Amino acid sequence: ASGLFIAILIFNRSAQLLGWFMLAATIIPLSDATIVLRHGGTRAAAFGIHGSTAIFMLMIAALLLLG
Repeated sequence: ASGLFIAILIFNRSAQLLGWFMLAATIIPLSDATIVLRHGGTRAAAFGIHGSTAIFMLMIAALLLLG
């Protein structure tokens, strides 16, 4: 479903709105990292996979909002 929302925003050519959506969607990988840590997963998996995804999403959101 998230991919469909992104596709709709891309096709609508609304970079600003897509940037806000990406910023809000950063909650997803941060929540995933928390779930991994609370259920005995490794810190490397939590921060390496989900943390890096969140950082990447923040960078994309910043580029869209500032550009």
